[in-house]
Amino acid sequence: MGRVEGKVAIVTGAAMGLGRAQAMLLAQEGAIVIATDINAEQGRETMKSLGPCAQFVEHDVSSEASWSEVEQLAGGQFGGADILVNNAAIMIPGSIEDLSLDVWRRIQSVNADGVFLGCRAGVRLMKSRGGSIVNIASVASHSGEAYAAAYSASKGAVRALTKSVAVYCQQAGYNIRCNS
Repeated sequence: MGRVEGKVAIVTGAAMGLGRAQAMLLAQEGAIVIATDINAEQGRETMKSLGPCAQFVEHDVSSEASWSEVEQLAGGQFGGADILVNNAAIMIPGSIEDLSLDVWRRIQSVNADGVFLGCRAGVRLMKSRGGSIVNIASVASHSGEAYAAAYSASKGAVRALTKSVAVYCQQAGYNIRCNS
C-alpha cells in the first residue's frame, strides 16, 4: 500500500476491463487518478469505486483537442503527471481480405494515434518532474492474428513508438521511462 502515494496518474480506457483494474490499483496504492474514457456513463460508475482522489474525464484518445483538455487539467490542477497508462484500444475483427479501409483507419486512430498523442502529452507533463509512461501493447504485435490485421498492426506501432519515446527521453535527459 502507498507505492505511488501522492503521484498523479492518468489512465485511458479506464471505464471497464483492464483500464478499470489499472485505475483501481493505482488509487489503492495512493495515486491521484485521472481516469479517462469515451464511455462517460461507465466511467462515472468506475469513479464510484476509485474514491475521493480520482476524477473522470470523458476523453477520445484519437482526438488531439481531447488530449489537450486532459493535458491542461493535469498541468493546471496538479502541476503535471507522474504516470500515464495508455490503455484505451479497440479491436474489430477483420482479415486482410475483408477489412475495410474505414475500419483500418478507425483502429489505427484509436490504438496508434491515441498512444502517440498520449505519449506526447505525457512527455510534456513529466519532463520537469520525471515519470513513467506505460503503453499497453499485445502479443499480436509479435505474431500477428489472421482475424485482426489492423489490431496487430496498431499494436506493432505501439511497440515501435514506445522504443522511440524511451530513447528520445533518455537522449533529452528527461527522467521519464517509457515501456510497453
